[in-house]
Amino acid sequence: MFRGFRFRVVLPVAVVALFLVSLGAVGFSFWTTSHEEALVRQQVADKVTAIQEVFLTTAALMEDRTRSGMALLQDQITVRGGAEKGPLVMVGDQTVRDIVVGGRAQAGNFDIVDYVTRMNKGTATLFSKDGERFVRITTNVMKDNGKRAIGTELNNTTKAYRALSKGVPFYGVVDILGSPYFTGYEPLYAKNGDYIGITYVGYKAELPVLKEALDRAHVLQSGFVAVLDDQKVRYLPSWIAAQQVQQRIDNKDASWIVNRAPLPEWGLTVVSAYPIDELHAVSRSVGYGVGLVGILIGAAISLTLFFLLDWQVLQLLGGEPRTAAEYMKMIADGNLAVDIGVVGNREDSLMSSLKLMQLKLKNLVSAVSGGAAEVSEQSRKFDVAYTAFQRGRDTASSDELLRQTKGISRTLSLLEKSIARFKLSH
Repeated sequence: MFRGFRFRVVLPVAVVALFLVSLGAVGFSFWTTSHEEALVRQQVADKVTAIQEVFLTTAALMEDRTRSGMALLQDQITVRGGAEKGPLVMVGDQTVRDIVVGGRAQAGNFDIVDYVTRMNKGTATLFSKDGERFVRITTNVMKDNGKRAIGTELNNTTKAYRALSKGVPFYGVVDILGSPYFTGYEPLYAKNGDYIGITYVGYKAELPVLKEALDRAHVLQSGFVAVLDDQKVRYLPSWIAAQQVQQRIDNKDASWIVNRAPLPEWGLTVVSAYPIDELHAVSRSVGYGVGLVGILIGAAISLTLFFLLDWQVLQLLGGEPRTAAEYMKMIADGNLAVDIGVVGNREDSLMSSLKLMQLKLKNLVSAVSGGAAEVSEQSRKFDVAYTAFQRGRDTASSDELLRQTKGISRTLSLLEKSIARFKLSH
């Protein structure tokens, strides 16, 4: 019986509700996907910032230590009589000018550099300037074979070299014989003001705190954070090889997201890299989950709305609205014999009220019909009484005529009371 209303009214409303909720869920899913990717990017940025802070804090401490060592080295040169340009000497396989401090040649003389190292640890070197070259004539920087690196040149591709070739001091991280060092370089001037060499102190860049931070800075499943200079990877997580880091950073197939955060004070760059596929996989998994939950919630709301409307509205109507309209039309056409079926037991439902109206109309019609018949009978009797009165004009005829008149009056009064139960105007 309820099929018409349920599928013509309630079902479309439920379907529209499901569509709107699902549309909202899908939109929220897209927003969640974008938001999740933004969160990943923010996490990466936070990890890079943490690496920068660890490195900068450590580097600042090492720079203080380097400057302290440099001050000690320069002080030793000064207290021993100052530096002067010496004669040509053979250092390793290089022929360069010696540097004389307090009358003592420094080529192959390790007293000063070893003293600085004993006092402040690290490494120390004196370079002799030979044209555009700077050659180590005394040092405690060791080569891979365990020998002192005398006779080796300062790498002319580094920032340190570019600064020192202009007579400008340099403090920062440089590559010394294949290893990164926190270093300080200062021009060395002779007593007459000639630029004759360089003083150097440095500390090998062994940073366990930085290495631990890089190992913890895992991005998604295979992403990483590393530290590079202008030539190669300097610091990287322990779980990935330098060659792999370089390949990911080069990103020739554009399948990785690579971000760079420079550390200009030290000529380094913090690089983060992670696969695009992994980023999308994470964001989609969250977005799809949110979308599915939203659709399920929409379905639950729609079903609840469907059954709630179906029950509440039809209970309030007491039956199918179309059937109620058909009953009203029949009654309006004068058919008071129709059997009105009422669903439910609500006395205030539309069908109950319609049935009550039908009953009252039946009673009214019955009363009017009965009254009309009574009036017709009374009228006939009145005619008979009036005819008798015209013939005899006696007391009995007069009384009978009066009684019939009162009967007609009573019948009309009853009709008036029956009609009075219905309001015909405000």
